[in-house]
Amino acid sequence: MASAGGSPAPSWKITPVLSGLDGPRGLAFDGHGNLYVAEAGKFFPISGQQFGVSQTGKVDKFSFDEGTATLKWSTAFNSLYDTFLGGGPEALGPAGVTAAGNQVLAIVSQSRDGVHKVTPGLAVPQVGHLFSLNHATGKATDVSDVGDQQYAWAGEHKDLWKEFPDSNPTGVLVIKVRSRESGEEGQRGLGATRNFVVDAGANTLSEVMPDGTNRVIAFIPNDPVRDSTPTCVTQGPDGALYVGTLDLVANLFVLGPGQSHVYRIDPDTHESFLTAAHVWASGLTTVYGCAFDRSGNFWATEMFQPNPAGPPGDLVRIPFSDPSSIEHIGLGSVPTPGGIAQGPDGSMYVAVGAPNTAPASGGVVKVSRTG
Repeated sequence: MASAGGSPAPSWKITPVLSGLDGPRGLAFDGHGNLYVAEAGKFFPISGQQFGVSQTGKVDKFSFDEGTATLKWSTAFNSLYDTFLGGGPEALGPAGVTAAGNQVLAIVSQSRDGVHKVTPGLAVPQVGHLFSLNHATGKATDVSDVGDQQYAWAGEHKDLWKEFPDSNPTGVLVIKVRSRESGEEGQRGLGATRNFVVDAGANTLSEVMPDGTNRVIAFIPNDPVRDSTPTCVTQGPDGALYVGTLDLVANLFVLGPGQSHVYRIDPDTHESFLTAAHVWASGLTTVYGCAFDRSGNFWATEMFQPNPAGPPGDLVRIPFSDPSSIEHIGLGSVPTPGGIAQGPDGSMYVAVGAPNTAPASGGVVKVSRTG
């Protein structure tokens, strides 16, 4: 794994845990301490063609024994290699993974309808779909065609953004219902779960209902110079959902660093999807992954935070009680980070080299407190 320039703050230790991964994006731990990693896949460009496809995307399950990670299973998925989207080459495949108890879900980027608009007939049956993974075997079961539903939704709301229709589901979250709730699908009992997806193309947070349909809860707003690009979703101590934004154009090309936001959204809001997202924190740069730790601190990875001494990337921590207080951790030691999750040992685990196209150049690092 690459790491160059700078060093972590004195009170934090950053230790490599995994290496040799291809575009590690989402991370999640289950209740048994197993780590799940979503790998976007390998980049195989085809001359003159924007999209191509391979079966090199993966979701991996690792167990830990005295700090050593052991691969338990790896399930292959479609991986798109895209030579133009977003201004540079990239691999787009499994982007987000989440776990609650024995339930494991993974979301694959893009949408089939969006890909077929550019490259008609390309066989991408898994693109844009949400999958449930058997926690013991890794066997995948299709849950919902999120990408196509969000692409259609964006097409019906072209007035919201000049680049619509678009869809690129990126983050997924499963949460346990804390108390009896009533919703459109009927009453939920204790022990039930709810599934949410954030779409970086349609700029939405939606709930995936038990029948696979998507219920859009919130549209993450843009302004005239930028596409907000929501990338991650996590649940806060108050039960609300918190969504981070990449804001790539504004941060890197127009206004400079510090343009990304974190939005608070009540999953049971009665507000319109146009007003349901409320800014909770600002001043971040290119947020890709986010998570709350068990002490109530909000963590976010800043995928392209400028680093004069080497590869970009940083990690921030924000106390729940003071969202204006942003602590930066590890500039230069967490290159181009992706997902983030808290492990059973209390440490934070971060995917690094997330957008890399060089083979096997990604990994996972452990961020632990030393003082």
